[in-house]
Amino acid sequence: MSKEKKAENIILIAFAVLICALSLIWFPLQNVLDNENYENRDLAVRPELTLDNYGTFSGDYDKFFNDHIPFRNYLMTLNNGLDFYVFRRSNSPNVIIGKSGWLFYDTTDADKAGGLGDPIANYKGTNLYTDEELRHMAANLEDLARFMNDQGKEFILFIAPDKERIYSEYMPDVYGKPAEMYRTLQVVEYLRANTGIRVVYPYEDMMEAREHLDMDIYHYTDTHWNLIGGYVGARALLRELGIAIPAPWEEGMTIERIGDHQGDLADMLHLSVFLKSGDPEYEVKGYDEHNINNYSDDFYGEIDFTAENADPRSIYIYRDSFTTNMAPYIGANFSKTVCRHRFSYVYGSLEYEDPDIFVYETVERYLDDARTFSVFDN
Repeated sequence: MSKEKKAENIILIAFAVLICALSLIWFPLQNVLDNENYENRDLAVRPELTLDNYGTFSGDYDKFFNDHIPFRNYLMTLNNGLDFYVFRRSNSPNVIIGKSGWLFYDTTDADKAGGLGDPIANYKGTNLYTDEELRHMAANLEDLARFMNDQGKEFILFIAPDKERIYSEYMPDVYGKPAEMYRTLQVVEYLRANTGIRVVYPYEDMMEAREHLDMDIYHYTDTHWNLIGGYVGARALLRELGIAIPAPWEEGMTIERIGDHQGDLADMLHLSVFLKSGDPEYEVKGYDEHNINNYSDDFYGEIDFTAENADPRSIYIYRDSFTTNMAPYIGANFSKTVCRHRFSYVYGSLEYEDPDIFVYETVERYLDDARTFSVFDN
């Protein structure tokens, strides 16, 4: 046997011994050490060998093994940390590393098929709607508004701006400047010109807040706005509903840092333990909280409030995750507030609550769902 072949065998044997040793150490410690799934996908499940899948079994098992290798999170943190801090590159297809350490959300083709939208196409204006698609969306939303209005309910479409557009100066140069015409602006302008639908798109409010505040209003390690951005968004929605609350920079208002935020983009890089200390979370104070009571706080279910001596109307928000940081400010201003996540929404919950106001809230990258949404969907 040649020296080269012996060396190859030694390496293979050493690798096999290392894997076995890691497995033996991992087995008794796996419930204590970090094995959480931080990726924006489901990990592969262990395949069972059958007559139908014998041709693909080895590949399926390889995917399973890679997703469940002992100490996977620690190994990925080490590998991703080297890429991030040394080579300034991302090891996640969903994370773009921008300027000054800002992270932005991207999607793969598989993600787009799963309905996660395409924030980069929105940013670049490469996925504009056709006139027919705009008419279709408008017709669907008009049907929804008519259904609510016939029951005496107010209807509002609320669109939360994507982070990429609000903080475009931190996007890598390769993506260029944000497009002047993009699908959200198309929808807003079309609906306002051709329908009576009330649309709230607080882009200008966000940019005004940036001019007045030294603090960021979106998390730099997350896809979402922080509690300051949530306040600004809530203020825009409340204004449309005839309720005035002060701007966060006005006299009598305070903004305090209350801790650090573990961002979803940092999680996707397996680097949240290192990045969270530089991504502050804030608390906005000074507005009238009306003795608010948060009686339900389920991220994928309902976030609900009651308030005393507030607006007597009740409000129901069909939402995604962007409502989370708006919810306490909205909840302080209505007698009852129900914020139901789109993943758990059923018509029965809306029927039971019978609110005075129905808000369809969506972030820009999910806006396309409004073309087919039905209030009766389960």
